[in-house]
Amino acid sequence: MKDRDKRKAATANNAFSIVYESEGSKHLDFIALNEKEFSMWVDGINVLIGNAMTSDLTTDDLEILLSMEIKLRLLDIEGISIPEEPPTIPKEPPNYDFNYEL
Repeated sequence: MKDRDKRKAATANNAFSIVYESEGSKHLDFIALNEKEFSMWVDGINVLIGNAMTSDLTTDDLEILLSMEIKLRLLDIEGISIPEEPPTIPKEPPNYDFNYEL
């Protein structure tokens, strides 16, 4: 990981370790394939230990959800009523003969 090669530097940005024994300094080392996978791993580990998710991926997802909520609330202002409860899920069909593979 300490090599200065550009390929190695990109890999070093996607590496992280989990230290699970402080006295013996036992650790698990991970290298993610890309930045998205790295963000998903680190966010997942942060949630498991009770910390906040801080990656750019989480920030982008949160921004998308907030903008959708704002758009839905604006629909209510335009006179389109949005029900408080979701619609009921229809019963499953007796068979799935209508599903075919191409």
